[in-house]
Amino acid sequence: MIVIGIVLFAAIFIGVGWAVSTEMFQHRAWRKRVQEGDTDIVGALVEEALATWRRGRPPRGTPSSIWAGVQAAQLIAVESDGVTVSTSAEGEFRTEGGTRVQVSSALDEAIALAARLLDMIMYDVPNLRLGYTRVDVYSTFTGANGAPEQLPILSVTADRATADDMTWEELTPEEILGRFEAAYSRQPSGQPSAISLSPVYGTPPRPTEEAAADFAASLERGGD
Repeated sequence: MIVIGIVLFAAIFIGVGWAVSTEMFQHRAWRKRVQEGDTDIVGALVEEALATWRRGRPPRGTPSSIWAGVQAAQLIAVESDGVTVSTSAEGEFRTEGGTRVQVSSALDEAIALAARLLDMIMYDVPNLRLGYTRVDVYSTFTGANGAPEQLPILSVTADRATADDMTWEELTPEEILGRFEAAYSRQPSGQPSAISLSPVYGTPPRPTEEAAADFAASLERGGD
């Protein structure tokens, strides 16, 4: 029995060690491709993080409206050192005295959402340390024909040097955006105005499955 136990322990130890080593080598390969400027890997890593957040529950202390905006974020463009994502935000309402009143405008929500997304994408995407992250936030307006349409109300670009020099948890969302290149417009009523977006740099992300297949093929060829 002792011999069988030793053999089983050795088999488990070898199996776990092999799995850990394989994952370590895979992560090392990802980081190497990121350093070489492989936009497919950059896009795939961000897409994987976004997918993980979509499946997750809101962290403690995170309003459900902000987490919904995080889960709705989409990767729009990729460069070797940065990405652009977009999402949407709407005003928050609650019932007071039998009447629905607004407690947070769409712009207030957009500012809090953008600050949270910048933090998460700059620091919470495994194997990736981006030079910049851009977040564009849209909201719903009534179009000329009476139909709803989504227009941009906020755009902010965070750069690595400024981000690393900040104490994020000590700043309000508005203060965080004030440290970066941010554009938004608030009407006297507190409601947002639609803004014009600056050009988006980079290329649209390739489908994750397609990029992953090419990456796996390159590993089989020896990483050429």
